Amino acid sequence: MKPTRPGGFFIASLLSFAILSSSLRGMMMKKLLIAVLALGLAGCATKPFEEIRTIYDRDITTAKENLTHVRVHRVSQLTGSALEESCPLVLKVDEKEIAGLQQNQYVDIYLPHGDHTLSVRFKCALTEWRKSTQLIADGKPKEFETEIGADGQYRMWQTK
Repeated sequence: MKPTRPGGFFIASLLSFAILSSSLRGMMMKKLLIAVLALGLAGCATKPFEEIRTIYDRDITTAKENLTHVRVHRVSQLTGSALEESCPLVLKVDEKEIAGLQQNQYVDIYLPHGDHTLSVRFKCALTEWRKSTQLIADGKPKEFETEIGADGQYRMWQTK
């Protein structure tokens, strides 16, 4: 009779348990990762736009007859989110400061007919860089969105 290795069955059972628990851990980690991602996406879900709180020129934000309604919305994003409320994205119309936009805020402005320049830049910016765009106020409502690019550049585009 050949001698058997003592504990051979035990070692095989232990090895099987280790492999099974490893795959169970992997499944648990996958489930945990999916749960964390789902919570993260829920936290980033689109919220309704908020009306702006920081207005520098109330006259241009007051609706009047025979003016063109323009809405400017700052997109909610991660870039620039570390900046405090003391450093809003300032909207200028024809070089005049109108409002300070925080993330996911909008401002409604009313412009007389004709050519105008909209521009944005952070209030606390160290450079004079900004994004400007031209618009023709013609009585038809207009909408613009603005954001900060991944490389820190300002962006603004017309959506309506």
